[in-house]
Amino acid sequence: NIRYTMVSTAMSKDGYSRRKYMGLAGAMAAGGLAGCSGSGNNDGGTSGGDSGGDSDGGGDSGSTSGSGGGGSDITVWTQDITANKPETQQFINDAISGNVEFAEMRYDNIKQQFLTGASTGTPDVLEVTPNHRGDYVSAEHLEPITDRVEELDYADGYIGMDTMTYRDDIWALPHIGNGRGFVYRQDIFEKYGFDVPEQWSDFVTIGSEITKNEDGMHGFTLTSESTNTRVLQEFLSFTFQRVDSIFDADGDGFTLNPSPEDFGVVFKEYFYDPFFATDTPATDPNARGIGSLDHDISYVNGNYAAISTGPWIPGLASNSDNTNEEAMENYRNSAATHNPRVEGGEQGTYAEIKPIMMNTHSDSKEEAWQVQKATASPEGIRTFLEEDPGDLPAHEDVDWTVPETTDNPDWAGFQDVFATGKSYGFWSVSQVSTDLFDLVQEVIYDETDPMDAGQQLHDAWAEQASEI
Repeated sequence: NIRYTMVSTAMSKDGYSRRKYMGLAGAMAAGGLAGCSGSGNNDGGTSGGDSGGDSDGGGDSGSTSGSGGGGSDITVWTQDITANKPETQQFINDAISGNVEFAEMRYDNIKQQFLTGASTGTPDVLEVTPNHRGDYVSAEHLEPITDRVEELDYADGYIGMDTMTYRDDIWALPHIGNGRGFVYRQDIFEKYGFDVPEQWSDFVTIGSEITKNEDGMHGFTLTSESTNTRVLQEFLSFTFQRVDSIFDADGDGFTLNPSPEDFGVVFKEYFYDPFFATDTPATDPNARGIGSLDHDISYVNGNYAAISTGPWIPGLASNSDNTNEEAMENYRNSAATHNPRVEGGEQGTYAEIKPIMMNTHSDSKEEAWQVQKATASPEGIRTFLEEDPGDLPAHEDVDWTVPETTDNPDWAGFQDVFATGKSYGFWSVSQVSTDLFDLVQEVIYDETDPMDAGQQLHDAWAEQASEI
């Protein structure tokens, strides 16, 4: 017995997570989602932020669904465990004798409503973006699960459990994740005799040559839409080549780890040089302001030879209404590997690992734990990825099969990329993003020297460290 109640508010244009827009066509065909568009700020993943574009600046769209039964009812707020994943919902529902209701909501709306209404006890369980962790812990709305996790016989197999841990307590179970890597067209690189270089500066030169010689194609593109969270994620992907953390917990607050030079080098090499370091730009100056979704679609449509992105590209290439007939062929001509390194950098990147959390105000914590545990169990993760294969499993007992099922063995490089990923910890992303967004705009339009931007960002974030 499945029942649906539609919940709708305005949706920002980059609001879908990576998996949302990967499965959008199939979901809408199945009647599981209602799509709408508008405008708004982004602060979340994947999307987004996911992926690509998890956001904190709009509303939500979706439904609530559940299967009948006896015992306590449990409510799950989720953006990704949607009605077009019936096997996953059924697997989770079978974990308890009562009813599990899945309220499909945008991550930004989950955050807004949870921070203001968690004390009511609803929801019992949340599937959210890692950007929210610090806000929820600070508000004392999360139930620590340290003792419960110790009883799991598969706990040692989790990938990214350290990203769920803060001040000696575990606050969530890892579910799925990704690392941001370098995706490039092998056929284009081979055509001009290029290999993926070790250094990013060398790639900028390669990108310029491709722009100069390949008709209708630029060498590279980067996300540059103001307030799009992928800007932050791409910035962190290259900053994590030089440092292991951004903010470190220190007493009741945090201290800033990177130096002004660390930030300045990333501003210069990633955000400035593709536009200005070569006579023929490695990227398209007319594409400044491109959003995360357009960024990925433009790549699979053949407008660019390379991007820094995540493993969800094949789903986007096959499902989006905005991709062309060559999109899947372009995907199969692509390979994934580590991003070339900026000056002074080593292998490392931004990793996003989705958490499954419990509301500390739940009236049914034992049943909530059973739901939380089932969702993030190896079998729960495997069931989810069978219905939505974009990301990688956050457990070593679950195989990632996308390279085989999409006929592109070179996509397997994302497994190595994921292994080098680093998370940003339990600090509030929303409180520090604006300074970065503003400075990126100034750098890509040559209004601020990149190294000066690094100093300015360092000053701003160091001042905010005690408050995040």
